[in-house]
Amino acid sequence: MKYSSIVLDKKEYELISELIHPITESANLMNSCISRLKQELKTARLIDETEAFPEDVIRLNSIVDVNTPFGIMKIQLVLPENSNSEQKRISILTPMGSALIGYAETDRIMWEFPNGIQEVEILKVSHSQF
Repeated sequence: MKYSSIVLDKKEYELISELIHPITESANLMNSCISRLKQELKTARLIDETEAFPEDVIRLNSIVDVNTPFGIMKIQLVLPENSNSEQKRISILTPMGSALIGYAETDRIMWEFPNGIQEVEILKVSHSQF
């Protein structure tokens, strides 16, 4: 992990916290990923608007190249209402979305996906249009 914990914009942290707060913990995969995200939020480094946000950190609307066991993918991380699989816009509430938020380029993440625990490597982060 490039930074000692995930890094989040303070406003995005509050938004994500509001999104996941009502989700109850259960045995299903989505809730397992949300549970882990909740734990990561507890130790997240928060950046307020007076500080420069690191360019290499994934935040909402970031475009990310990731290496997965199924190959390299380019996705955009978005709020649930903006998700669109055809446009490769992935919701923060999916296993992939919850795995990526707050991590940085070159980070490798072990996360639970529908086919089991897999490693994802963050190859590139950009904040331009998809």
